[in-house]
Amino acid sequence: MKIIDAALEYLDRGFSVIPVKRIDKRPYIKWEEFQHRLPTADEIERWWSRWPEANVAIICGEVSGIFCVDADGPAGIQWMNTHLPKTGVYSVTSKGVHAIYKVGANQAVRNAVRLAPEVDIRGNGGYFVAPPSQHACGHTYRWQFIMDGWDDLAEYRPPVTGGNLNLDLSATSPSPINAPVAQGARNSTLAQLAGKWIGAGLDEAEIEALARNWNENNAPPLGEKELLRTLASIHKTHLRNHPPIEVNTLLQPECSGQTDNEIPCEILQPGGVLQGLIDYIEVNSTVSVPFFSLAAAVTLLGNVAGQKIQTETGLRTNIYSIALGYSGAGKNAPFSGLPQLLARTGASLTLGPTELTSSTAILKWLSIDSQRVALMMLDEIGLVLKGLKNPNSAASDIPRLLIKLFSSTDRPEIKSYASGDAIKVPWHHLSFYGASTPERFWESLSPGEVADGFLARVLIWESRHDAPMPKAVISFQTSPALEKQLSDIFNIQIQRNPNQGNLEAAPMPKIIPRTQEAQELFFTWAKKYHDLKNTHKSDTEGISSIYGRAAEHAAKLALVHSLSMHGTGLKRVEPPSIKWACKTLDYLIANLVGQIKENIAENDTSRWKQRIIKGIRSIVQKKKDGATLRDIQRGPCQGLLSKEIKAILDSLIIGEQLLAVEEKDSKNRMTVKYFVAKDVSYDTSDGR
Repeated sequence: MKIIDAALEYLDRGFSVIPVKRIDKRPYIKWEEFQHRLPTADEIERWWSRWPEANVAIICGEVSGIFCVDADGPAGIQWMNTHLPKTGVYSVTSKGVHAIYKVGANQAVRNAVRLAPEVDIRGNGGYFVAPPSQHACGHTYRWQFIMDGWDDLAEYRPPVTGGNLNLDLSATSPSPINAPVAQGARNSTLAQLAGKWIGAGLDEAEIEALARNWNENNAPPLGEKELLRTLASIHKTHLRNHPPIEVNTLLQPECSGQTDNEIPCEILQPGGVLQGLIDYIEVNSTVSVPFFSLAAAVTLLGNVAGQKIQTETGLRTNIYSIALGYSGAGKNAPFSGLPQLLARTGASLTLGPTELTSSTAILKWLSIDSQRVALMMLDEIGLVLKGLKNPNSAASDIPRLLIKLFSSTDRPEIKSYASGDAIKVPWHHLSFYGASTPERFWESLSPGEVADGFLARVLIWESRHDAPMPKAVISFQTSPALEKQLSDIFNIQIQRNPNQGNLEAAPMPKIIPRTQEAQELFFTWAKKYHDLKNTHKSDTEGISSIYGRAAEHAAKLALVHSLSMHGTGLKRVEPPSIKWACKTLDYLIANLVGQIKENIAENDTSRWKQRIIKGIRSIVQKKKDGATLRDIQRGPCQGLLSKEIKAILDSLIIGEQLLAVEEKDSKNRMTVKYFVAKDVSYDTSDGR
């Protein structure tokens, strides 16, 4: 269902809806009036014609007759299971669950933050993002109906204490908590108190502690066994009247077929200039995905700031990024929007070559003073890298040159010829954003190219999500404010090295120190990867080099993030930028290491093994009952002889990477089905 169709359906149900942004959930419109009236169908159609990529949000409270309890994580879901009445409608979010309740008679539901750990309430003056909206991390919101769905919405009256769990519990009691209770009224009073405490979201240990405190003031107090028996009875009654919702079963993995670690949503909301670039790409593209847009945004901003700022250890902001995704999945969106944006700024001359033809061509470009800060936008970089394998190609030494340029922005690069001529680059600042499909990219690399450090110098932004539905209309908006921010950064004045000539002199970027707290955070994080580098130093896969460059990448990303937040007023790198950079690198490195282990083969036989394993996994996901030899021949092993395929399959079975199961087909003939061993849990009682 299209989001606009869902918005119109919600209107038919009597819900007030508004369009909101995918990344930060902010409304596209001024929405106060829609807290008091429903929009019209014409207004909804006008909104989604203007912002076809918008998500839909439902305004809570009296105007819609519903409100939302938001459990934003495992602790919140557990509390919801224990303390809330079962209702007919839930929405599965990127981190947890929304429970939808109806507004009762004479009930005014307020917004509340932290009703319990990871639990908020959206009431009057609040809203929640509704299905089929798509979260910035790729998750699509979906409804989960139980009983009769919308017709079975329950009533729930949240505690009037808002969300303040550090409340004075005596205020919710029928009498002051420390007032003595006479014999004969103690059990009933404790039942009333415990009911209030349960409703306030306290757990059993907290309730028992409060009950003991209350009991000490009674004359005489309840005995130990009687006190605990009374509390147990109250909890049992509560669970009987409020059975667990068990919404844990609603949560499904975000991404199948990718690494286990989900893209952290917080890295997709960097704020500042980076956020502006992500939003710009989204508005001006038929298909965009924040993850890939962030990769391009970081690279572009680092390039615009080329040779303007540096870390305390002399690192500049040149960044190599490659986005890996399936066709139509949004990795190419930056190619259309960002060059046009950059062309309208003072940094227009930083747009570099769009092809990797030869190392000489790159050096000639950088040898011109006005082109020494250069951003290359390279489409289908996987095919390009594959083409560089030809040792007779003029481009064969490009990876070696890129490795060298990455770490020598303040040093000259000279290419001499036998004739005596030379190309001289006194200084440079080269960055690139490339895109490819995962298969093309990984097939283009060998273990040597991991070990020699090329891959370690590149940020690989890989996501294997499905392609989103393209927008029917693009607004082609400009952003004068964003253009000015980029121009101001590019025009930051710097000094040149006084010991060199004017044009030949290397820039002397401004040093941006970290705060003490930021420094401590950074070194704690960096030590983790330093230790991993040493742990993997003897590995043949080259993973040690990935860990060895982690701190360098994080330092650059933190500097770019700080620039994004403070612009030309940047003075220090602060803890939020360190945290964002480190979290981003944690995700990218974990994904990269996993992909290297799965995709980089030492020889042709190993490569065919990897291809067969991935092919069988894909076939089993579709057919469920295993991959036959014919499936494998027609799929991942096209080009191999049958005896070669069988030899590789036998090797994988002996190595316990594959399982082979014999069974009879519909014609009573024996056939063999293949499965990836680690994907299967099976019962051996029938001999299989």
